Amino acid sequence: MSGRQMKCPKCLETVTAPLADPATPTERPGDTMFCPKCGQKNQENNFRCTQCGFVLHGPPQPQYVAVDDGTLGGLIPHRNPYALWAYYLGVFSLIPCLGLPLGIVALVLGIKGLKFARQNPDTQGKVHAWIGIVLGSLCALANILVPAMSIGIATRTV
Repeated sequence: MSGRQMKCPKCLETVTAPLADPATPTERPGDTMFCPKCGQKNQENNFRCTQCGFVLHGPPQPQYVAVDDGTLGGLIPHRNPYALWAYYLGVFSLIPCLGLPLGIVALVLGIKGLKFARQNPDTQGKVHAWIGIVLGSLCALANILVPAMSIGIATRTV
């Protein structure tokens, strides 16, 4: 309203509104806030109080909400214990002497893990179950065939 002709609310005479001081910014009622520490009047967008330096606004908060769904990022299917055990036993069946029993158990648990994942789709773990099935069966087969082949070769040479 600065510089405009208007009627005075008290005397109803036409007057010119005074010009705003260019050194002070124009303020609207919602543009100011008071420092909770010292009571100094500050602009709403000030980060710190102009008098005492108190932080008026905290750091900006992230716009996303992190939700912990308990799946460890989907990497470990902890809700499907059959698939998880099949995976670990399939990996440990690579150990030469333990390959046969661990491979058989990994194969059985992998099949159970696939069935469990089909019945409960939110549990995941199909990949872990398949790794347990493939690794377990290959290692069990290798632990059966390698000794049998070595015995057959040994008996042929004698």
